[in-house]
Amino acid sequence: MVTVISSATHTARKPHMCDSCLRKIEAGTTYHRSRCVNGGDAWTWKAHPACTRAGEILWDMDIRGEEDCMINVSDMDQEDRELVYAKDPETFRQVWPDRPEPS
Repeated sequence: MVTVISSATHTARKPHMCDSCLRKIEAGTTYHRSRCVNGGDAWTWKAHPACTRAGEILWDMDIRGEEDCMINVSDMDQEDRELVYAKDPETFRQVWPDRPEPS
């Protein structure tokens, strides 16, 4: 099971890749950074605030990704996106600006 040992919001000094949506985190923008461990493995997780929020919305509904972790935006299907939209339309617009809003 994954353990988060620290989590904080930072301002990017250089571009990073969002581990949730796989798009660029631009320099000068805020992002969430978590340090995680699982068994003998350790890593740093970086994500846009809206991507984190989308995952948290599904987490609160007991919808999980692999290994009981928060689901990545890149792994969300249409039903997941509709749930995010129903709970927080602004997060949907930030995460998927080019997608039409669910009806």
